[in-house]
Order: sequence, then structure tokens, then C-alpha cells
Amino acid sequence: MPHFAPPPPLMTDPAPFWRNSFVHRLMLATLINQMENRLLAENSATHTLEHWLHEHGLLGRADTLRAERERTAQRLCPPDLAAALDLPTSQGEQCLRYRKIRLVAHNQTYSEAENWFVPERLTKPMTEALEQTDTPFGRVVAPLRFTRQLIRRETLWSPLPPLWEMQHHIPPSPDSAEAENGEDAPLDLPPHFFRHIALLRRDDGTPFSLVVETYTPQSFAFTPPAVASS
Repeated sequence: MPHFAPPPPLMTDPAPFWRNSFVHRLMLATLINQMENRLLAENSATHTLEHWLHEHGLLGRADTLRAERERTAQRLCPPDLAAALDLPTSQGEQCLRYRKIRLVAHNQTYSEAENWFVPERLTKPMTEALEQTDTPFGRVVAPLRFTRQLIRRETLWSPLPPLWEMQHHIPPSPDSAEAENGEDAPLDLPPHFFRHIALLRRDDGTPFSLVVETYTPQSFAFTPPAVASS
């Protein structure tokens, strides 16, 4: 759903940390599932992602994520999503504002997001901060004590193929270096792992924002634990 320009240079490639072995694929699948469960259980994706990065040594204790905003981005909200905002019939999507960002730190992009929000349902300082600064959305609207309602989740890639549990051998990705080099090759990772689409509500239940968040492999760019040989 999001359409972002290529990420900035100097990005760490997570692939060298992960090898094309069944154990590493299984580890990565477990970690992706853990991270998704945390994100789905909390209201602030920014806070949850920062906590994950701190835990796994990808952010220093005093480091925080920064929202890198695309200032000229424009996009209409898909009608099926806009309906969830319960917009006034007389105004429709004309009362929506759009924000497109990357959550970044140290030249790494950890998530990419599109956001449609209703400024009349926020305070004026909140709207100004969203339109004029690079502060992450969740941090700006935190005083609303908002709740998050998942509309849809999308798996964009899995380390394990369908019905892997019924196979005697997990084959490498076709047409890749993995197929030639076997388990010693780096695991070929895509630019995105999964996506969450959610509705944000104020504490009085009023919906004020739709978010589409897509997560990158950078959150897993750490050395996997060593596996003792049998």
C-alpha cells in the first residue's frame, strides 16, 4: 500500500546476520511473530518499536526514533478505510490530512507509514506538530490516551515456505544465491516483512486517524544466538 522512495544509503544489510539454514529461518520466523504480537498488543507502535530496538541493541539507551517526513506527499484515503473514520457526509475526505513518514535512527529505516487524520478531532498544537515537525505521530497524540483497533494485518514475507512442517528439507529461495551456496549463504531478505492497518480512537471512542505501517528487516539486524553443534 505505501509507495516510498528508495531508503537512504548506508543502510545496514540484515542479511549477513542471518544464514540460509533451517535453524536461522525458524529463529527469524519466531522473532517476527514476537515483534508482531507486541505491536498488536500495544496502542503506540512508535513506543513498542523503540522498546524492541533497545532490547536488541539496535538503539542506544538514550536513542529515540525520528519521523522522517515526506513533505510533499499526497494521497487519497482508500474508500474502504475512510469509512471507518465516520466522516461528516457534507465534507467527506476533504476534512482529512495526509502524512507519510519513515521511522529512522542512525541511517536505518525501521518502519514506513501512511497516516490520514482528522485535524478537527485533534488539538491545534497537535495538528501543527504533525504538519510542521518530524515528531512521530504516536508521540504527538499521546495526550489523547488513544486506543488502537486493528483493521487488517498483512504478511509480506515469511522465512518459512507454506507447509514447511510437512517437508523433509526446507528448500532455498529459487533464483537466488542461496540456491547455489546452500546453508552458508546469507538469507535473501525482502525490503518489508509485514504491514498493519489500524484505526486510532480518542478515549471517548471518536476515531481520528487511520495508519498503514510497514515494517522492514532492520529491526532484526542483530547477530542470532549461536547454535551448539550436535
